[in-house]
Amino acid sequence: MSRLRAHFPGRSIAAFTASATRRVRQDILTQLQLHNPQKYIASFHRPNLRYIVKQCEGDTQPDLLLSALRKYPDGNIIVYAPTIAKVEETVDFLEEQGIPAVSYHGKMETKTRRTNQERWMSDEVRVLVGTIAFGLGINKASVRSVIHLSLPKSIEQYYQEAGRAGRDGHPAECLLLWQKRDTALLAYFIEQVTDAAEKERAWERYRTIRRFAESSSCRHRQICVHFGETPKWTSCAACDVCSGTPEWLATPETEQPSHTETVRVNRPHQFEPEEKPAPADVDPELRDYLREWRRIAARQQNVPAFVVMHDTSLDEVCRKRPATIPELLGVSGFGEHKAEMYGLQIFDALRRYREGARMTRTPVKKSTPAYETMRLLAAGNTFGEIAKIRGRQLTTIVSLVAELIESGQLQFQPTWIDDNKRSVIEAACARLGVQRLRPLKDVLPPEVTFDEIRLVVARLRCEQTNQEKLAQQKMSPSPGATSGVSNLCATALPCNSGGG
Repeated sequence: MSRLRAHFPGRSIAAFTASATRRVRQDILTQLQLHNPQKYIASFHRPNLRYIVKQCEGDTQPDLLLSALRKYPDGNIIVYAPTIAKVEETVDFLEEQGIPAVSYHGKMETKTRRTNQERWMSDEVRVLVGTIAFGLGINKASVRSVIHLSLPKSIEQYYQEAGRAGRDGHPAECLLLWQKRDTALLAYFIEQVTDAAEKERAWERYRTIRRFAESSSCRHRQICVHFGETPKWTSCAACDVCSGTPEWLATPETEQPSHTETVRVNRPHQFEPEEKPAPADVDPELRDYLREWRRIAARQQNVPAFVVMHDTSLDEVCRKRPATIPELLGVSGFGEHKAEMYGLQIFDALRRYREGARMTRTPVKKSTPAYETMRLLAAGNTFGEIAKIRGRQLTTIVSLVAELIESGQLQFQPTWIDDNKRSVIEAACARLGVQRLRPLKDVLPPEVTFDEIRLVVARLRCEQTNQEKLAQQKMSPSPGATSGVSNLCATALPCNSGGG
């Protein structure tokens, strides 16, 4: 930044930042050589956001995530995952649970990433799972919840990402589901920093975000104080510390300390997400019908759904049911331009609803990632092509195929791997066993990939399991037993596809 002042010595300079501590703000002033400048600092308090922090174990996190997603059946949700692998694993898990979701991360093809973002922005899919690569430049007002699946690196990062919720001013929820191992991972990366000053700053950020997660102080107040703001209040009534952990998040083994038990009785219900559906004076069926019309209109014009009509305006249309342009102008958010652009379509939608039309819900296709992958393989697609079609990394697809092979649900195809490579992998497995991949990789030629090893090992493990089952059958024969292994992998799907 100091180069700007050197390049424009006599010019006025304005500096803007979304979230900066006092130290960072002072550094900006020093770098730009600004003396006694006018400073305008907005409050960091977002009273419509409810911060909830929950320490959990890895095996309980998926169930807690599902509970959180089901609290907002209509709202848009962002789920932040720490790694690309976690993003794809989470999307697959949600799809298996019948919750449509799209992924977003830096290693996706630009076209796929853009398509996924557009599907989420247009309300075609309400859940987006991404890394920190998602969010810059995104302004979707109707995000009802932002969920983190790991501890962020800093308060600044968390405030920016969580702050993408509730930009329409309505209540929204920011849920942080963190695990103890997150702290070890953050500490490991800090230790890799070589610059002493930067390492110390990283440790300070680490201590601050950990204190935020573990402290029994008001979450809103902690954030404000961190950025140099001193609130006049001590209790926000909009975080788990001040208003108690929601019952759907409480588990016997991780009950909150006694201070939350004391205040839980008096927590303000207006922040409870389960009370969010349509307002009592709004016809829920009409609301759904107009939301579907809005989604289609937004997709046709390639704009986010809230650009066509904000949720607040949509609810008001449901209440007032305008029939003329002047009446539509009486709805908040409608000026002359928007009324002229969408008025006739809205009147027509309201007329159709009066005549008995209702939203035709498209049933969720009951297909799992495993089924889709097997179907695409059977259609002749390579692993690489399937990865592009499903918006996944190649390794993710190969790992899934390997699991299916090992469990006997999918038949290994020799054409997937070069004959010479397959032979050397099998020889290494005969010598070292099939328990671990790393020892095999270490002794094999460098051109043999982990994915190729994984597929061959999966086939050998399946054969090993079949032989063990056959041996057990011979030791304790039963009337219905068969002599052979032909029926042990009866569910395997024959796939005549090319290699990946």
